[in-house]
Amino acid sequence: MERSEIYAVDFDGTLNLAQKYPQLGEPNRELINFLKGRQQAGDKVILWTCREGDLLKSAVKYCKNYGLEFDTVNDNLRENIEHFNNNCRKVFADYYIDDRNAGFGNLPSVTVGRKDMQRIGIGEYIMRRFCRAEQFRPIPEKDG
Repeated sequence: MERSEIYAVDFDGTLNLAQKYPQLGEPNRELINFLKGRQQAGDKVILWTCREGDLLKSAVKYCKNYGLEFDTVNDNLRENIEHFNNNCRKVFADYYIDDRNAGFGNLPSVTVGRKDMQRIGIGEYIMRRFCRAEQFRPIPEKDG
């Protein structure tokens, strides 16, 4: 049996496209639909955010209003806690989707575009596709 993949997704600037924290703005419908599709395929989705207390509750409710419910919030999946006999502070996931992502070297590549057939990491592809372009600022490569 194939293992489910785990997606840890940020809220502000990623699922919620409000211009200013902690406001609630337009939802990132394309990303929400992508994650709902992954869940329907058997994958797991973790809300991974700095929000806490009432702000966290409002984020969870906001996503639920758009049909996205999380397998866990700011925590590891129960099956991973049991498997590793540990619940470390860092949430374990296969993919971390965040408007502040910087590198994607450990992810599989996908082909983007028809003319240049550029190869990029799947994480970078997700960020380019589902997050606002002005938020995506890849780190420039070092010379030499």
